[in-house]
Amino acid sequence: MTNYNNFILSGRYELIRPLGQGQSGSVYLARQQSLKLDRAIKRFPKTDTLSGFAISEAQILKSVQHPGIPTIFDFEEDESYYYLVEEYIQGDSLEAFLLHQQSISQNLFLKFCEQLCDIFSYLHTLRPSPILYQDLKPEHIIVCGLQIKLIDFNVASFITSSGNDFNRFGNCDFSAPELYDSEEVTLASDIYSIGKIMEFMSCYLDASLTRSIQPIIQKAIHAEPTKRYQTVEELSAAIQKTGKNMGETHLRQTIAVLGSHPGCGCTHIALSLATAMNHLGMDAVYLERNSGNCLRKAVMQMEHVWERDGCYYNHGFRGCPKYDEGIEIPTPDAEVIIEDYGCNYCSANLATADKILYVCGGAIWHRDDAKPEDYLLNQFRDRLCVIANLCDHHSAVFFARKFSMPVYSYFYDTEIFHADKRKRDFVHWLSLEKGRNRLFFHLRNPFFRLLQK
Repeated sequence: MTNYNNFILSGRYELIRPLGQGQSGSVYLARQQSLKLDRAIKRFPKTDTLSGFAISEAQILKSVQHPGIPTIFDFEEDESYYYLVEEYIQGDSLEAFLLHQQSISQNLFLKFCEQLCDIFSYLHTLRPSPILYQDLKPEHIIVCGLQIKLIDFNVASFITSSGNDFNRFGNCDFSAPELYDSEEVTLASDIYSIGKIMEFMSCYLDASLTRSIQPIIQKAIHAEPTKRYQTVEELSAAIQKTGKNMGETHLRQTIAVLGSHPGCGCTHIALSLATAMNHLGMDAVYLERNSGNCLRKAVMQMEHVWERDGCYYNHGFRGCPKYDEGIEIPTPDAEVIIEDYGCNYCSANLATADKILYVCGGAIWHRDDAKPEDYLLNQFRDRLCVIANLCDHHSAVFFARKFSMPVYSYFYDTEIFHADKRKRDFVHWLSLEKGRNRLFFHLRNPFFRLLQK
């Protein structure tokens, strides 16, 4: 069907134009002649090894009736092709929809999450045989106004009493690890994929809202299936409960401190920052999120240090070291959480932060370790502050030009837990918002005027 003009399928469907090309077949816009209604027709070559998916998708969708799933109307064939006639869905994929958004609202995020859970709850509770979708990804979710639709059931499978015979195709970014490890595939595998979609959408949320939803996401995408939510209903209930609390004001602020390379001084700066903030009357706590064990080593060299509830205290300082897996210490109650990730960080770490400090080392041979093209740094650039640690003037200017933003040239400091004027000025710099206040501070400081040129 290279020339689809004037092609009439089964005497009822006139093909209008192609809509897309998939791995297993082509999709066309068609017009049902008698009812004058638009339809989507998927065409699968019979000679293709993947043509069996057309029959599988037809079998699955013929008994499915849900507003979030396209309706199947006909299944036709001729000598060369199978034709699956479906409801024509007009809208953008979730991926395309988000690419055109700078951010999405809390309500829209929750609405999409709840709709997705409702679709999967329906699939997982079908009788006599639940359906496992297996291939959830943003391209398979169509945004139609405020309603989402789940398309492409090519690799979906029935869960029967005689066992699970799954296709095990999926996709690398959003499918559960057991699909590729030859382990048992269960309904929790789809729950993992829902969690990954939530994580994908959360990048477009305000930081405080992202922080509220992160515990749910992390449980949903746990590598061990038994530690995830075991039903979509459980996941949906957690989302709804969190949604009620997300409207409340979040007073806690989180600062993530990262390093461009080991030994750049990000731990030193994070410890000093916690001390200075407490000295200024802010309730701040340092959390060690890397495996360097530097906090314990530091307190061994200090006097007047005491420990309580897993935290170390020393006058204006409060900090919690990283404990081994299995030891759970509740996050201390504080106005400001300073999380020291060192050089090991991921999207989930940065998505929950209100501010990100990226520390670059002063040695000339470490300049190339700073990577402004880093995907995660660019993804959260609106919260990024670049710190040039122990840099001379030329190195500071180099980093300012490399990142195309002002940098803070951090000074030589031997007293980590002493809050002198320079550290208080550093806190003041961090507290300024982008815009008029930050510009005013830079104009007062001739060093920052130079860096902005």
